[in-house]
Amino acid sequence: MPQILPIRGLRYTAAAGPLSELLAPPYDVISPAQQRELAGRNSHNAVLLELAEGGEERYERAAGVLRDWEAAGMLERDAAPQLYVYEQSFIEGGATHTRRALLAGVEAQPWEEGAVKPHEFTMSGPKDDRLKLLQATRTQFSPVFMIARDRAGQLRQFVDEVIRSRPCDSAALTPDGDGHRLWVVEAGRYEMRFLAPLLPESFYIADGHHRYETAVTYRQWLAGTGGTLPRDHPARFALTAIVAADDPGLVIRPIHRVVPRRAPTDWRARLEPVFEVEDLPVPAASVHAAEFDRVLAGQPEAIVALGLEPGRAYRLRIRDSAALMGRVPAGRSERWAAIAPNELRYGALEPLWGLSDDDLRLGAVEYTHIASEVLERVEGGTCGFLLNPVGIGEVMALADLGERMPQKSTFFHPKLGTGLVFHPLYE
Repeated sequence: MPQILPIRGLRYTAAAGPLSELLAPPYDVISPAQQRELAGRNSHNAVLLELAEGGEERYERAAGVLRDWEAAGMLERDAAPQLYVYEQSFIEGGATHTRRALLAGVEAQPWEEGAVKPHEFTMSGPKDDRLKLLQATRTQFSPVFMIARDRAGQLRQFVDEVIRSRPCDSAALTPDGDGHRLWVVEAGRYEMRFLAPLLPESFYIADGHHRYETAVTYRQWLAGTGGTLPRDHPARFALTAIVAADDPGLVIRPIHRVVPRRAPTDWRARLEPVFEVEDLPVPAASVHAAEFDRVLAGQPEAIVALGLEPGRAYRLRIRDSAALMGRVPAGRSERWAAIAPNELRYGALEPLWGLSDDDLRLGAVEYTHIASEVLERVEGGTCGFLLNPVGIGEVMALADLGERMPQKSTFFHPKLGTGLVFHPLYE
């Protein structure tokens, strides 16, 4: 079972400037242009810690920046362990949503312990980068995003009651229009007892697999250099935002695919052993992305294919599940094969272009969660596929089966803000 620990968070003070100027997204979604824009927004923006510029020296530079900011009073550590309630507000599909989380430490345990479950595979490069940053700064800057089933409803009740009880302790509005509010909650016996029903639950990583695995590696590295860590040592825990699985603001966007190649002339014959191919009535070039969204929403099992023929669109639906299963790797379940990224991967991308796992790793397919970007690329003479999102139920069910999805299968929106709370890993 996962262990939850209040933490002595490190937070910005008023001396650093308005919090709206200080927050950044997680490192893995920050483009070079956005990195420069964030750094220019405020000289104390969290991007200078989360994603410092430069080569191997950037890790020590981030550590020096962190020390300087603390010494200058730009950052201050909470005197006692706290829990933090975090609410994000955002617009999706023309409507305003809120997503609520509990920020705390979750014990960083290896996957085989079973308390925390992954849903995607990781890569060595990002983990090496995050570990070097953690070893240099001894601080976690960006929280891991986890989902809890919360069958007793205690997590939802706890965060809702905190938010209703008093004004927030800090707030920010970032340029993307998202609102961020934070409540600091003294963690006494009552609070921890109230949250105790969460402890028998499994937690599922929504976003931050690399950060979580890095937290496990750092804990093991530190224990190896200094002996066994006390049970409540901060380095045993990963800074985590825990969201209830039934939170109404839990939004998963699809991740669409672009294949920068032309379709083979016999594309229909290659698809029809697995898919039923249906012409959509309006040529792709004249259809807005919102109309394709409606097509997909009306048939959650469908995939929209664009560019197989110039100016045309097609709806793909599984015709023969057994034929699809004959193409997926041995040992995979029908449930794993049935998520849209795998249906497309094995039912279309491989038979159309012979794309292998190595080809995908080398960039043969491009990814975006914005449908209009796919339409723009298709008008330039390439192929694109619009997918429905993978639901949270499927994410957790496959994690329970121990089956990880391919990378770029889910996009939890919005990303958590970096800069509300940092987590020092020393006492």
